[in-house]
Amino acid sequence: MSRSLTLKDLIYSSYITSSLIPIIVIELVLLALYFGVSYFITSESQKTLYSSVTQSLHEITSREAHQISQQFQEVSRISQMMKIDHQDFFSSADRCTLPKGEPEFMVHQNGVYYKNVNNGGGTLYYSSKTKMTQETKRKARCSESIDPLLKSIVQTNPIITQAYFNSWDNLNRLYPFMLDAPTQYGDTLIMQDYNFYYLADQVHNPQKKSVWTSAYLDPAGQGWMISNIVPIYNNNFLEGVSGLDVTIDSLIQNILSLKIPWQGSAFMVDSDGMILAMPQTVENILELKELKKHIYKSSVNQTISKPQEYNLFKIKNQKLRESMSKFFKEFTQFGILENGDSRYLLSQESIPETGWRLIIIVDESIVFSPIDKLKENTNMIGYIIIALMVLFYILFFSYLLRKSLKIANKIASPIEKLSLLTSDFGRKANTQLGMKVGIEEVDRLTQNFNKVSLELDVRTKEYVESQLREKMREKDAEIAYKAGLFESASSYLHNIGNTLTMIEGKILSLLDVKKALEKSGLGIKKANTMVEKSDANTQQKEEIGTFLSLFGKALTEDVTEEIQDIANDIKNINNQATISINHQQDLFNANTDMKQNYTQKFDVTSMLEELVAQYHITFNKKGVYLNLDSERNLIINSVKFQFQEGLSNALKNALESILANSTQEKGETFIRAFTLGNRVIIDISDNGLGIKEQDRPKLLKSGFTTKVNGHGLGLHSFNNFLNSHNGKLSLRSDGYLKGATLHIEIGDTHE
Repeated sequence: MSRSLTLKDLIYSSYITSSLIPIIVIELVLLALYFGVSYFITSESQKTLYSSVTQSLHEITSREAHQISQQFQEVSRISQMMKIDHQDFFSSADRCTLPKGEPEFMVHQNGVYYKNVNNGGGTLYYSSKTKMTQETKRKARCSESIDPLLKSIVQTNPIITQAYFNSWDNLNRLYPFMLDAPTQYGDTLIMQDYNFYYLADQVHNPQKKSVWTSAYLDPAGQGWMISNIVPIYNNNFLEGVSGLDVTIDSLIQNILSLKIPWQGSAFMVDSDGMILAMPQTVENILELKELKKHIYKSSVNQTISKPQEYNLFKIKNQKLRESMSKFFKEFTQFGILENGDSRYLLSQESIPETGWRLIIIVDESIVFSPIDKLKENTNMIGYIIIALMVLFYILFFSYLLRKSLKIANKIASPIEKLSLLTSDFGRKANTQLGMKVGIEEVDRLTQNFNKVSLELDVRTKEYVESQLREKMREKDAEIAYKAGLFESASSYLHNIGNTLTMIEGKILSLLDVKKALEKSGLGIKKANTMVEKSDANTQQKEEIGTFLSLFGKALTEDVTEEIQDIANDIKNINNQATISINHQQDLFNANTDMKQNYTQKFDVTSMLEELVAQYHITFNKKGVYLNLDSERNLIINSVKFQFQEGLSNALKNALESILANSTQEKGETFIRAFTLGNRVIIDISDNGLGIKEQDRPKLLKSGFTTKVNGHGLGLHSFNNFLNSHNGKLSLRSDGYLKGATLHIEIGDTHE
């Protein structure tokens, strides 16, 4: 059931909802539209910027890869020029031109033949494993002629760190000069063991072109580097390999220090995925530390390549490894690298000269920072708008609250007073509403109410007078009924009294006879005792005994006859009392005028409700449940007071029966009233003692009762009453201790 509202609350809530809710809804729609448009703009801007960034990255990566390739091509051209010069040196074996005087050579204590004084040229080193002959010494001396070219190459190209020639018999000529080459290289240097030699030999480089090595640790002490090498042939004999070194540090400083937008960084990877060089920003992202300088604790006797964790396929961080491996393998132009909460844009391009790849990496948050800033600003504006809206609505709601309360009071107050006044209709005269509020409809309602109130006062007065007359008539009928009952009962009791007086006389006669018999019996007994004790002879005793026996017999027969006569008289008196009672009942039942005078129409439902209300407290105190289920408007025509007395007695019997039944944990009494055809049916059911089978035939007989202090007239009288008023009464029960139902039928509902 919905909760009722006062008119004031209804007007107030309606005013608030009709005024405030539409405005709030509109504002919410505008806010949603604002944030939706802002989100759309930032999303579209982000997409546009992403497309622009990827295109720009592609252009930058391609351009820088091309520039790096040109630099590497330049190194390759220089190495080709160096190749021509060195091959010319070996093709003119009889020519030996020294550029700056005679060099100084000596044998180190570890057996190495080397150049011990820097004359402005390069280093010369001959491994201790090489047997020094006139020819090898001549090659060491005459190879001074290639130093000027090596020197000019290193001094004119910023990315080239060293220029050198390594011969098949383990000679090394290198610029710039090394002060202590025997110690740095060690006593033994086998050129064929290093990648900067064997990658250019006949097996690895049959085309005899320049070759780029991967990153390795330089035996000459320059740390990690890459080299461009060319084979030096004399006819078809490989005299050695010449090379140009580019250190990782110089590669980073001169090639990878690119000015990339969005604070981007570039790093270089060879064709196998090995990172050749990377700046510090890439180190931080890939969680690696670039190998540049190296502390040499011993000589480098073979090629030492970068550790495997510098390979994209071997990075320790699994997430980084999977992302970078996929990006590298698929060779996609663009990719995304995620590391924790950070996202990076990747772009890669191949370097044609070497087949290596240049990869540019850009922090996505930096790229989209303008968009994020725009989004943050638009959101901040939205939040400021929301705050201003909240402040506005607090003020507006306060104003609206006062305004709505004022309007609600103005409309509801007269209506509320009108409601209070209507509650006094019929009880208080001249209930007039004199207040005007200035609202035409309300004032008209007030005027109409006053008219109705005056009219209602008149009609109420007439109705009250009519009800008083009806009550007086009903009271007179009740008094007359009770007076008739009194007169009838007085006559009835007078007749019964006379009859009982006669019975009492006979009973006294019986008592006198009883006393005489008791005295006679004692006399005969005493006479027998005296005879037994006397001195009479036996014949005399027998004669006396015979006489006493005859006397006792005569006494008994005479007394018995007299008692029988008295009993017959009592029986006659009882019959006379019964005839008197029946006569009184027949007289009452046959008195049609009496019935017509005392009968009236009344509502059985109202009577039952009054009885339940009357007995409810008593039943509750005894722990007995009392329930009524009745149809409405059960009108009958009968003697109301006698009918009500019979129902009241039935409820008392039910309560006493329940209380006497100790087998029931909870007492229950149900009253059900309904119509069946043209008759009213009333069933009063309880879970009391019920009815024993042997008591069923005697239930409605006069004087029969199962109660200790009962008189046996209640049900008998109620049954006689119902029979005389076109009704009947019956009792039903499933057996002893199983409760009972009193079934009542009465009247004609159409009477």
